[in-house]
Amino acid sequence: MQKILTKIFLTLLLMAPLSTAQVGLGIFGLAPDDAKEYSRPLATFFGTYFNSGAYYSADLPETFQFKFSIIGMYSFIGDGQKTFTPNPGVSGYSNSGSTSTFVGEKGSYYVGPGGFLAYPGGFNVSSAPSAIYQIAGGAYGTELMVRFFPQINIGDVSTGLWGLGLKHNFSQWFEGLPFDIALQILYNTINLENDSDDETEYLKFDSKNFAVNIHGSKTFEGMFVVYGGLQYESSTMDLNYYFQDPNELYPEIADSRQSTSVDGDNVFRFTGGGAIMVLPVVFNLDFNITTLFTITGGISLQF
Repeated sequence: MQKILTKIFLTLLLMAPLSTAQVGLGIFGLAPDDAKEYSRPLATFFGTYFNSGAYYSADLPETFQFKFSIIGMYSFIGDGQKTFTPNPGVSGYSNSGSTSTFVGEKGSYYVGPGGFLAYPGGFNVSSAPSAIYQIAGGAYGTELMVRFFPQINIGDVSTGLWGLGLKHNFSQWFEGLPFDIALQILYNTINLENDSDDETEYLKFDSKNFAVNIHGSKTFEGMFVVYGGLQYESSTMDLNYYFQDPNELYPEIADSRQSTSVDGDNVFRFTGGGAIMVLPVVFNLDFNITTLFTITGGISLQF
């Protein structure tokens, strides 16, 4: 799993697609303000990814319960994520339109007193599959969820992630409620660093993702579950990279490591779905209305 994540995320950030025939060095050729906007969809994707698949029922027993889940997700990337308005910050370069983010298609060119300013293209991505596993255990109506990939090294690349979720079933305090209701808090983080002997290829990012939700569920015949929830979420990605300045317009920061902080577009999501419990196996599927519309499916072992 870590190898797959490493390949995907390095590819997304380090390379501009050859098929676009664009002049540029991907994120390495962008000054910090533009690098922030170019990579913003990645911060948004991480927020969507980590804040999905955290529940399929609000019901939590008084006795101990253990869950192991494998979650698959499929996120749709809208056109609003594919372009941004450049901010060169260089005198004489007019802002005449939008250019591609890394999930867009074609980069743009601008003409000024220093010559051409070329922006890289993207991958023209319209959807993104992903997956994660998680372990949860709880008792007395409270549950702790853990997600964890140990820090590993693959060549010059190191990566790892971890996340925690804390959930409490409030319906146990109110007799006669026709459904279960719970409050959940989530925090997840992932880091990746490419630190090779070639300083010009240096890249590091740390993504931090937070969410709090209230969700409810109703179980029928002890087997069928209908659930839904409302969630507030946020995502931030700290980005460090080597700026190569291919257009030679930023001599004061050229050929040096630069850093910027990128906020994802994640704010609210509404989730609705259902589950089938054939204990100890549980299957669930839900739909998430959020910045990146996401379909989530999972299979869990519940004891």
